[in-house]
Amino acid sequence: MTGEKVRRRKHLEQVSLGIGAMFGIYWVYLVVREHLPISTELKTLIGLFCLYGIGLGVYCYMIRRIPGQKLTEGKLSGKALTLCFLLQFSAIMILSVLTNLLTALGILDRSTTMNTTSLYSLFMLLVFNPIVEELVFRKIMADKLLQYGELFYMVASSFCFAIVHGVSLGVPQIVYTFILGMIWSYVMVKTGNIRLTIVLHALSNLFGGVILQFLLGIYMPAAGVYSILLMVLGAVGLSLFIKNKKKLTIDGENTLIRMEILRVIFSNKGILLYSGVTILFMLIVS
Repeated sequence: MTGEKVRRRKHLEQVSLGIGAMFGIYWVYLVVREHLPISTELKTLIGLFCLYGIGLGVYCYMIRRIPGQKLTEGKLSGKALTLCFLLQFSAIMILSVLTNLLTALGILDRSTTMNTTSLYSLFMLLVFNPIVEELVFRKIMADKLLQYGELFYMVASSFCFAIVHGVSLGVPQIVYTFILGMIWSYVMVKTGNIRLTIVLHALSNLFGGVILQFLLGIYMPAAGVYSILLMVLGAVGLSLFIKNKKKLTIDGENTLIRMEILRVIFSNKGILLYSGVTILFMLIVS
């Protein structure tokens, strides 16, 4: 094994274990917080501190020795950015199909809904989460892993981003957020501009969550029409992606699947341990 491959393996282990530690601290808190004799608001604040205070600090400490790489600033054409925006609706479409299929098979229970209309929820979905999650999963991971290739970074960051959502939101969300992660990491690779990924992230939460939940709460027929619109936009995005796929280059190639990279990532000890801990907490929290 060459020196670069050894460094790539070691650095991926450090990054994935760092993220695992970050969220593991938060998930442990989720298990014990129900037994705390304090208000719901205080529990929420403590949870945020555990995740983005203690957890993020541990993550940064664990990856501190990985040499960073300054991202090269670039530009995406208006057509490419539009495609990335529309592909977010394609992700929503795939999530809807997968959720309905699992529900029909009796595997998934859709009885619970998210409250996205409170000021706190709006702030978290449209401001706080996009900024912090893009920093953690796009910017920091690009700084540490992009030196080993665009697709390597995209798949690793998207997987790490996606699997944590399974703990609180379920398996369909893992697929959904992996697709979103690939879109946003592609934008990061080509532009080096975290502001763009933050905006796309916020817009995804707005169109895919906030607006839909708001309409469901006030007028079901409007929510139905809006859901159809989401599916149409998703189909348009998917069609444009298939049509223009050969124009989208990653590492100088127009492919999103390379078995060598998949083997390196998903045989990595850090990724395997991170996945195992995440699945364990998915079972505990659910």
